[in-house]
Amino acid sequence: MIGGLIKSNRVAALAGAGFIAGALAVSPAQAADLGGDCCADLEERVATLEATTARKGNRKVSLTISGWVNTGLYIWDDGVDSDAYVVTDNGNTLGTRITFAGSAKINSDWSAGYAITIEPQDAEALIGVTQLNDDGEAVPGIGVLESYMYVKSEQLGKLSWGLQSQATDNVGIVDLSGSIFSSIPVVFRGNAFQLRSSTGGSFSAAGANAAGLSGGLAFGSLINCTGIGLGIGNDCNGLLTNSIKYESPTISGFTLSTSWGEDDFYDVALKYAGQFGDFKVAGAVGYTNTQSDNANGVGAALAAGTDVEIYSFAGSIMHVPTGIFVNVTYAFEDIDSIGGVRVGTGALAGMEDSPDSIYIKAGIKQKWNSLGATAIYGEWGQYNDQYTSALFTSGVTGSEVTRYGAAIHQWIDAASMQMYAKWNTFEFEVDGTNDLATSGIEDFTEFTVGGVIFF
Repeated sequence: MIGGLIKSNRVAALAGAGFIAGALAVSPAQAADLGGDCCADLEERVATLEATTARKGNRKVSLTISGWVNTGLYIWDDGVDSDAYVVTDNGNTLGTRITFAGSAKINSDWSAGYAITIEPQDAEALIGVTQLNDDGEAVPGIGVLESYMYVKSEQLGKLSWGLQSQATDNVGIVDLSGSIFSSIPVVFRGNAFQLRSSTGGSFSAAGANAAGLSGGLAFGSLINCTGIGLGIGNDCNGLLTNSIKYESPTISGFTLSTSWGEDDFYDVALKYAGQFGDFKVAGAVGYTNTQSDNANGVGAALAAGTDVEIYSFAGSIMHVPTGIFVNVTYAFEDIDSIGGVRVGTGALAGMEDSPDSIYIKAGIKQKWNSLGATAIYGEWGQYNDQYTSALFTSGVTGSEVTRYGAAIHQWIDAASMQMYAKWNTFEFEVDGTNDLATSGIEDFTEFTVGGVIFF
């Protein structure tokens, strides 16, 4: 009896699925005339449905689902207050994400495909959490990071279009150690934290909302890349945009790429990777020209009439037998105008027009235990005159943010995981008549214990 019930329920379920499949696949008249052998091909119909579900793609285009989860414990100290938060780490570039990607062969040389990447938006260390907000996002949810399609030739290269990374995105992130989830030149953590007065006073020009806090004036205001209007300190063309991009095949270790989009930007990047004897080397150079014709140009915060050029250089070298590595990144902007006002004239007279940043990361990577490789490194960075134009108009004439840090980064091969413990301290110096200069700014220290797991 039990066996009969199970069999009956299975047939009923299959009948239901088959009815749905038939309804979708045939006309109403055909659906009504199933005949006496209506159940004979039910299992075949269900199998057909399963073969065309999203987890496999259709018969012509494949589908793969991949990504990672990246989260950690973020401990901070702004010189007066301190706390610990659980955060979604590393923001847009390396934050938790899910990618749906597919491809189809056109012939022996050509293929076509697509990629859609979504990203949870909750407690982001990049732009969300602050002294007064441990959740980061007012309304947690899912955002679209990229959505594009492409055609690719093994001989001629790849052409893609849609919401995607620009050619010069990640030019500054060249790291043969692979420890990018614990640290890169971009300042991923603490950007939204409010600056704290070192004298205990309030930053009146910024509208202080607590003793010594700067109100709406954030850490990122002093590591701001004008070219995209975001405070990230480096990799200043790292925003994903609606664009068209071409990437060449790799020839003798070199890859050339260029992209154009929004209203308007264009860029070009040259990347290299190779090995000479015991040394691996990698490098990249990039040039970006951004001219915003409206307030929604490259980066929503970029005002109409902004004209900026960005130059990026990066290199990495590793001695393979010892695992000793060194990374160096340098980037600068040549700012012609912001919001229609030429730098050096009118309201922007005297403003620095060439903010720059340099970052050095050095350490050793070896397999000292059975879990996987371990990297231990130190880092130093300096971000010069990357204050926002709003700060200049309120009295800031120069700024310097210095970064010190160290980390241990552990790979766990059996679980496709990486874990790390990371410390950073940021020191601020500001010139001018603004309260930031006259009151001084407390150092900001952060410690992160985090991990990422891939799927």
